[in-house]
Amino acid sequence: MNRRSQALSLRLVTVFLAALFCVTSANLRAQAGPAGRGGPPPNAKVAAPVDMTGYWTAVVTEDWHERMMTAPKGDFGSGAPGTTAGFAGTFNGQGPNPSQGGNIPYRVDAAKLAMQWDPAKDEAEGNQCKAYGAPGVMRQPTHLHITWQDDNTLRIDTDAGTQTRLLHFVPTPLAGGPNTPPPVPLATRATPPAGEQPSWQGYSVAQWAIMGGRGDWAKGGSLEVVTTNLKPGYYWKNGMPYTGKLVLTEHFRVLKEANGDDWLYMSQMAQDPDYLTEPWIITYQFKRLPDGSRWNPTPCSAK
Repeated sequence: MNRRSQALSLRLVTVFLAALFCVTSANLRAQAGPAGRGGPPPNAKVAAPVDMTGYWTAVVTEDWHERMMTAPKGDFGSGAPGTTAGFAGTFNGQGPNPSQGGNIPYRVDAAKLAMQWDPAKDEAEGNQCKAYGAPGVMRQPTHLHITWQDDNTLRIDTDAGTQTRLLHFVPTPLAGGPNTPPPVPLATRATPPAGEQPSWQGYSVAQWAIMGGRGDWAKGGSLEVVTTNLKPGYYWKNGMPYTGKLVLTEHFRVLKEANGDDWLYMSQMAQDPDYLTEPWIITYQFKRLPDGSRWNPTPCSAK
């Protein structure tokens, strides 16, 4: 190739790279919202990659006896106390660590505390909602009503226990160049406002994980939620405890089946340094309802 051809090829490559840069920059500006360069990003309601609003019903396909009924004291997820063999010759609900063989990775102190569950005591102390906090209420055989309280706050009401969860959205930074520091993890931004007292639902921050939305790639994504500032409560109604140090991380996805049904899939990861030996992860499913005809608010129950 002669020098003239080389120069022409170099100019063509330069033009191509410049055009590619313009297209990429335009796509990033589109993700940043209609305000364009320098403008504020769209609010969470506008930016939502999926529609979670409406009525949903819990679909209980596992742990039926623990979710649809109140399991007996000492049932750590594998049957009534003493009926299921655990590790080292022990039985579920018995031995030095009663939770061995169960579903929750408890430390010994937490397992022993679960064996002291007394629903009458909870009622007398006004703590009948201990199993209806954020880590427990999604496990109930409940209906959800999801709405936007404002442009950056998603609201989840449950008819079981008549609870309300508020998910406060925080800005999602755009991907930067190679020298841009990585985004701050959502868990480090889950700081409640000054003076806010711990509650059953705690304080939740949220952000969308958005994919696609350009060209032939349909827009989609999921929701991440981190909850802190919780009052100590129960994962399950039979006294499976968590502490106020619990950090609850949840992910929500909406999927449409071939028959047109919408499903809401969610996972929960509980991290409790005082009560758990490792993170505990569990999943739940909800199916979209056509309307609110099944909505039936009921008070918390300790039994």
